[in-house]
Amino acid sequence: MPRGQLSLSIIEAVVGVVLVLGVAAGFVVGVSGSPSSTPQLDTLARDTATVLGSEPTESGGDSRLAALARSDRAFEQVRTPTRERIERLLPADVVFEVRTPRGTFGYPRSPTAAVGSVTVPTRYGPVTIRVWYG
Repeated sequence: MPRGQLSLSIIEAVVGVVLVLGVAAGFVVGVSGSPSSTPQLDTLARDTATVLGSEPTESGGDSRLAALARSDRAFEQVRTPTRERIERLLPADVVFEVRTPRGTFGYPRSPTAAVGSVTVPTRYGPVTIRVWYG
């Protein structure tokens, strides 16, 4: 009774082709990039807004966020202490920008930087906090 056998060179060729295709597929698919930092930045922006929205100003009236949007005079009075408070809240490698109906303060942003942001409505208007790695 005759037996069918594959030649050893055919088996080696098939294994070689599979190996080459596997390496080629690895190059085509590539290595996944670093995970996006936007969710972490959004969380930092949200946490900062939560703290500023719950802390009263030095005068004991509105929260820091509400005072920033209340009037031009209140914005000028609260801007510097709020800036210092945000700098203490955020990690050293994270910078920020705060936008209110009364003005904006913070740092200039690189156009390529990933940004996390949150907008908080106050009775005087929305306050937006944007953070990014700088």
